[in-house]
Amino acid sequence: MHTFVTILAGGAGTRFWPAGRRARPKQLLPFTSARSMLAETLARCAPLAPPDRTYVVTNRIQLDATRRECPSLPAEHVLGEPEMRNTAAAIGLAALHVARRDPDGVMVVLPADHFIDPPERFLSCFRAAVRRAAEKPVLLTVGIRPTGPATGYGYIEAGDEAKKIGDHPFLAVKSFKEKPSAATAAAFLAKGNYFWNAGTFVWHVRALLDAFRAHLPGHAEVLARIDASLAKGEPPRPEDYARFENIPIDMGIMERAANVETTPADFLWDDVGSWLAVDRLNRKDGDGNVVRGLHAGIETHNCIVFGSDDHIVATLGVDDLIVVHTPDATLICPKSRAEEVRQIVKQLEQRGLERFL
Repeated sequence: MHTFVTILAGGAGTRFWPAGRRARPKQLLPFTSARSMLAETLARCAPLAPPDRTYVVTNRIQLDATRRECPSLPAEHVLGEPEMRNTAAAIGLAALHVARRDPDGVMVVLPADHFIDPPERFLSCFRAAVRRAAEKPVLLTVGIRPTGPATGYGYIEAGDEAKKIGDHPFLAVKSFKEKPSAATAAAFLAKGNYFWNAGTFVWHVRALLDAFRAHLPGHAEVLARIDASLAKGEPPRPEDYARFENIPIDMGIMERAANVETTPADFLWDDVGSWLAVDRLNRKDGDGNVVRGLHAGIETHNCIVFGSDDHIVATLGVDDLIVVHTPDATLICPKSRAEEVRQIVKQLEQRGLERFL
């Protein structure tokens, strides 16, 4: 049995416009360190699996840029989907590659664009999950302990403890809940057995493929077609890939399966979902500003300034702003409206300004 890592790196990242674009979304950008988020994820996962057992799934638009961010991986281990068909399709594609390498392999699946610290606790948690998946055909998810009544995440309702490995308990999953109202989120927090669903998974590859056949038979049929192409050394055919239902793995399999467990994470986690995460996760100057690139500021407080080293951004008498400069676009908005940046992307699409996306 070998451990394989699959990193999902095909997101659009519209809430990080204009730094994030279709061809270069947030996982390819350095928001939490000097390295891109994908590079940080690869480094964090390196102790779990070597490069020849690590796969990155992206899409054809981002394929070349993603491969440049993964110089340690064999080029063929950066998989380019013909089109984006959500996480069930992406994970299924990676599972075929893993099963061809090792039918007894255990897969660790996680997004490319999350912040996690410290790495030692991350590794301890996922190593325990790999052991659990190797000993029993369960579908595991790592739950995040809520720090507040957040309405932007799905929740995992945990039940009784099924196993403990080291200091990591594995709890039966009673249900998955979609993004709740504020009152429901507060009730979840008070109960204490609800965790945020971070979209991170561990399973034996056979258990996953069995779950596709049981719960997403349409996907299983498409995967059989793609596997036949891989057997001939050919990439997935676009006409086959287009047959996938556009559905996330959570809804397609995890919410339907009975053999699901969760283990609570004991590390710091952030999904880096908007520009406000850049404010949370980076060191601030004496005026409370987070600055990337050249900046000259007078009476500038609690701002996010994101630019480059060959263009200076100057601010005067401003507070609580997001200022992002790129060679062809500039964003200025209040920090309180960071979640609405995606509305600008929609307007650009409606106006036919595709070159700025």
